[in-house]
Amino acid sequence: MRKRRLSLFLNYKLQQSKLSTLMVTCFIAFNLLLVSVIVWLAYQSFSAVTFTEISKARLALLNESTRRGFDFITGVTGTAYSLASNRELSNLLETKGTGRLTQIHQRREVSKILDHTLVVSEGITSVELYTDAFNGVTVTMADRIYPVDTIAGDSWFAALEQADAAWVPLRENESGQSLIGYAQRIFDSRGGTVAYVLIRLSRADIVRRFADMPMVLDGQVLLVDTAGNVVMQMGDDNLEVNSGEGFSSMNGASKLFSSINVSSNLAAGESEPVVDRAWIQEHVEHGEDGFEVVSGKPGGAQLVLYSRPAMLQWRLVQTIPVHTLLSPVRQAGWQVLGIAVLGLLCSAVLAYLFVRRIVRPLRQLIKRMRQLEKGDFNTRVQLSFTQEYAHLAYGFNHMASQLTELMDQVKEESRAKREAQTGLLEAQIKPHFLYNTLDMIHWRALDYEAKDISRMIVQLSKLLRIGLSGGRLFIRVRDELEHARCYVSIQSERLPFSIDYQEQIDPRVRGCYIPKIILQPFIENAVMHGQPKEEKLRIQVDMWEMESIESPPKIIIRIKDNGQGLPEGWKLEETTGIGIRNVHQRIQLYCGTGYGVDICAGELGGVEVTITLPHIETEEQLNLWLGGENE
Repeated sequence: MRKRRLSLFLNYKLQQSKLSTLMVTCFIAFNLLLVSVIVWLAYQSFSAVTFTEISKARLALLNESTRRGFDFITGVTGTAYSLASNRELSNLLETKGTGRLTQIHQRREVSKILDHTLVVSEGITSVELYTDAFNGVTVTMADRIYPVDTIAGDSWFAALEQADAAWVPLRENESGQSLIGYAQRIFDSRGGTVAYVLIRLSRADIVRRFADMPMVLDGQVLLVDTAGNVVMQMGDDNLEVNSGEGFSSMNGASKLFSSINVSSNLAAGESEPVVDRAWIQEHVEHGEDGFEVVSGKPGGAQLVLYSRPAMLQWRLVQTIPVHTLLSPVRQAGWQVLGIAVLGLLCSAVLAYLFVRRIVRPLRQLIKRMRQLEKGDFNTRVQLSFTQEYAHLAYGFNHMASQLTELMDQVKEESRAKREAQTGLLEAQIKPHFLYNTLDMIHWRALDYEAKDISRMIVQLSKLLRIGLSGGRLFIRVRDELEHARCYVSIQSERLPFSIDYQEQIDPRVRGCYIPKIILQPFIENAVMHGQPKEEKLRIQVDMWEMESIESPPKIIIRIKDNGQGLPEGWKLEETTGIGIRNVHQRIQLYCGTGYGVDICAGELGGVEVTITLPHIETEEQLNLWLGGENE
């Protein structure tokens, strides 16, 4: 019920709206939908392509940053190796059998070597030496030489005993900075361990390697070892080192030990990594680089990029919010949308002007139709600039012309009907007096035993009675046939030749209505002008019903004779005979132009007349045809 009311309401509103408003509204709605779909598809496609390209570019930059950022590892290991292979340093560390002053001198020389190494090596926080060679020497000034017992209690020291060198986690120094160290054993000439070189690196030293690449520090950057442990977290305005469970070992003399010993919990308010260790291990185990979008995290979807491993098999993992990457794309999308809306508004204005010009001929046509409704049949519409409107204008003008012609035709038909009715009224003047007079002559003829005269008078009386028929325009077929027989009977008495009159009538049409006195004129023409070559004039009247799918049923009357036929060049339109023309005009006047008379030469000589009439069976049908004029 509600849908029906809505449908009726919409139909009512559509009927009350103007065509120009509907066309402009539909144009704007269609274009708005089209522009929206195109802009949305273009934005999705462009953002997807742009996002992929940006991700690839960021990944390439991350790989370059990894390569350049970890170049210092070569310097650190090289520095440690140079100290371990320094023959002078090895000799200075051999203090067995030397005096106290010599050991002091040797210690000072070793300290100078360490200071010089620290100065010439970039990005190193400190270089320390752990040895028991100078335990018996008391120093008066601080240096970087410590007893082995200082580091003997560290968790990584026992593992270092099984390797020549290793990256080791260190405790915080006095400044509170967490450090990463590289430890290298120094051997004496007999292959024994005489000292340990420890090169310390702070987080600042490592982060400084990426300082010249600001794009890398967008979002959050994680320093990850080969086991997937997060060694260091950079970005988001903090630098943190996470606890891990162990570093993987390296080939050769270098080996990574347990993770950096810092607090396992991040300080309050500091951001946690977007991806955990399990995710990192799953994606970096094959040693390849790549990127992936991770959703369902605080702050929305994140783009996670992981670089190829560096020399230590460490790598960088960077997480960047997707909305940050696509911010320029969104700005471009809004600009494109603004341009599209502006174009839509301009097209709407142009569409309104165009539709207004298109609808103008329709308004002119409506104006002329209203004039036509008021009776101005001389109004006309000018031809428009389009073919469709030209057809409409031509059709309207043709209709107006046809209406003018029909009005004139109706006036002429009305005048003809009035004249015919006047003639009928004049012919009906005192018909009873005429019938009584003929009846008196009939009885007088019988008194004198003039039976032929009596018979002719009876036939004439029937002829006149059927012809007048009380002023009716249509009579039944059987009465019309009786009228024709009376005429033939009268003419047979006066002609020098005999008449063979035959009828073949379809029983279905005997009760139908046809215009009266339509057979007698053609029979009269056959009698008066036929002049048969034989001594007998043959007249054949056939009548039947013709049915058709495309048109209503009709009555066909065919009259044939064996007379002389039609003159050469004879045409019904040019005939001067009153009877034939009268019948044709009366049929078309009462029945329409689709009915009438057709005259042609017969196949075996003579004349063949074909009369086409409507099939009218009842008084109701007759009244519909004549509009009550037959009453």
